[in-house]
Formats: sequence, C-alpha cells, structure tokens
Amino acid sequence: MATGPDRRTVILDAAIGVFLRYGYRKTSMDDLARAAGISRQGLYLHFPSKDELFKQAATWLAQQSLDAMRSALAREDLPLEERLTGAFAALHAQSDGSQMSLEHMSEIVQTARQLIGPVLEAFDQTVQKELTRAIQANGAAIPWHGAGLTAKSLAQHLLAAAHGLKHHARTSAEYQAGIRLAVRLTCGSQSTQSPTTRRAASGS
Repeated sequence: MATGPDRRTVILDAAIGVFLRYGYRKTSMDDLARAAGISRQGLYLHFPSKDELFKQAATWLAQQSLDAMRSALAREDLPLEERLTGAFAALHAQSDGSQMSLEHMSEIVQTARQLIGPVLEAFDQTVQKELTRAIQANGAAIPWHGAGLTAKSLAQHLLAAAHGLKHHARTSAEYQAGIRLAVRLTCGSQSTQSPTTRRAASGS
C-alpha cells in the first residue's frame, strides 16, 4: 500500500478520474475515497474538503500535463506537425496515457477557474510560450512569415481551437481529429490542400 507522498499521488490521480467521470458537483468524498482505495476518514486525513482535493488535483494535473507537453515538443525525430499534435494529445491525457473524458469538461474547467484561477492563467501562459517557442525554432517550413503572422499568433490560434474543441467535441476522438486539423492548417500541410492547390504550389 502506498504511503506518504506516494499515497497523495494515488489519491490525486484517482480524484482526477472521478471528477472527469461524474463532474465536480455530483462527486462526493465517498466516491473519491472509494476510487483511491481508502476510507472516507483516511481521505480527510490528507485533504480536509472536496474543494481542497479538487484544487490540489487540478494543480497537480496541470504540472503533469506541462511536463508531458514539453516532452512531446522535444521530439527531434518528428516533424513539427507531429510534435504539435502530440503536445495537445499530452495536454489532454491522464497519467496512464488515456485521453480524458469530455462529458463533464466544461463544468470542470469552470470550477477550476473559480477555485484556482491564477494557476490556470499561469498554465495557459506557459502552454502558449512553449508552443510559440516550438514554432519559432522548428517552423522554417511553415508559410507564416510571408502571411504576416507571428509564431505567437499561431500558438494563440491553436490554443483557441483547443479550448473550443474541449467544450464542443463530443468524444476524445473528435477532439483529437479537430486538433490534428487545426495543426495541419497552421503548418500549411499539403494534406489539407486540394489536388489543384498542390499542383499549383509545386508548379506542375
């Protein structure tokens, strides 16, 4: 049985899954204790309230997501399009690598904004900076210079697309498909162009 910091990590990880499955309002401390494999009294020894557990779980998940995103962007063996797609997949993944449920995402985000607003603001700013840095360093093939765009503006539009999809996509697969399309459009991938456009671009 995990103890000390390991036990807290197990609780935080389990809590994220429960909140995503049932939403914040419908989740009880009994649900959270059961998912973590401890008694309700034992859970209260670690976290005095559902609010406190949610705040720490959301903060912990934000840091885990940032670490995973940075790892995806650092994949020098992959083209930029795959790095960016992988970065958003990492931001939307749970600790076991599976994609988060979207059913209660809007409520979770709204609750997080109320309870840990500054943490989420700092998270969004860091994500934007990391995406901007990756585009600047690896985006020589992207036709954004000639279009009068900046790496920062492209990163902002990708984030806006991700936020919109998070609220409107019905499944994780739909979210991933939307992100992949947004990244392809940003990178000017030929896979998003018509055959006529591709022939014109190649001069044939």
